[in-house]
Amino acid sequence: MLRSSRGFTTVEFLSAALCGTIVLFALYGFYREQLFSLLLEESRTSTLEDARGALDIMARELRNAGLFPMPTDTTCVKDDSGKPLRVVSASSTSIQIQTDTQSPSPTSDDPDGKCTATGESVTYAIGSGTDACPGPMNIKRNGYCLVANVVVSSKEPLFTYFDSNDTPFGGNPAVADVKRVRIRFSVEVPDPTPRGKSLGKTIKSTLSSSVEFRNS
Repeated sequence: MLRSSRGFTTVEFLSAALCGTIVLFALYGFYREQLFSLLLEESRTSTLEDARGALDIMARELRNAGLFPMPTDTTCVKDDSGKPLRVVSASSTSIQIQTDTQSPSPTSDDPDGKCTATGESVTYAIGSGTDACPGPMNIKRNGYCLVANVVVSSKEPLFTYFDSNDTPFGGNPAVADVKRVRIRFSVEVPDPTPRGKSLGKTIKSTLSSSVEFRNS
């Protein structure tokens, strides 16, 4: 009995190889796009986490502004009547607040009638980018970098102030009349994907929060 000795032809081998190559290229393209998407989201998430942490710090300290439990506060900046100011200075790009929440003593957290302990007199301001704190701008806390890669719109300043009727102030407000402050800024970093780099794309996220001052 004769048995067929016929195997695969060259054309069949080439066809199989072509089909396999097409499948591999399709899988590679899918994997590549997923990898770039993951890289993009990781960069966005990391940037947002830093910015949200900074915004939380700013909002928490602003809420404490004006807390003066002692009858007299000897080192705090005061108004003409001798009352300590919760907001010392305010503009669209900076704000200085003060409070009396703790003693300078490391063993005591009791208010001491002064505004000299760490965290009791705080200034937030926009600064220029540096090697240590990159980006076109940054937000500094008492002169130190709080968040980098900051972008602030000319139409939406870093700080917007409102009076007791929730009416926004135009220009620099009278600090004694400030009831609420809105914080708004964006963080922008380069797109880390090869396509984004070649096109000069960026990842931009905008954050905002509003703080109503106590004792006002």
